[in-house]
Amino acid sequence: MTTAPAPLPAPLPPPPPGAQMRARLTALADGLAGAGQESFAQALRTAIEAWSAEEEGWRQAVVNVLRLHHDITNALVGVRGNTQLLLMSPMAEQAGVRERLEVVLRESARIKDAAHRISELKATLGGSGPVARAA
Repeated sequence: MTTAPAPLPAPLPPPPPGAQMRARLTALADGLAGAGQESFAQALRTAIEAWSAEEEGWRQAVVNVLRLHHDITNALVGVRGNTQLLLMSPMAEQAGVRERLEVVLRESARIKDAAHRISELKATLGGSGPVARAA
């Protein structure tokens, strides 16, 4: 039985626009200060800092949720390893068993690829980078 080639990983999303927005708002605050409106400029800078802190808290919460890729890949190591062992055993020669075990391997490879994409997304958001594909 031949298996289809693994699909190409999805492209990483572009970086969030927050940094660009922060730079534009900071430039606006600098312009206000240069025009003699220091109190407005300071109020804008304070709002920018508060917004940036909230955005960072949100980003970190998302990264924490996306850490689930580690749990998925750890579980897959056991599933795939045991399936491979069963494929090498005499049990795999029973009618229909080999085909079912190959389905388990094929579908678990899809899950592994999805978990890796989660890892890449986490890296894009500033978490630690993608880990080696163990499963």
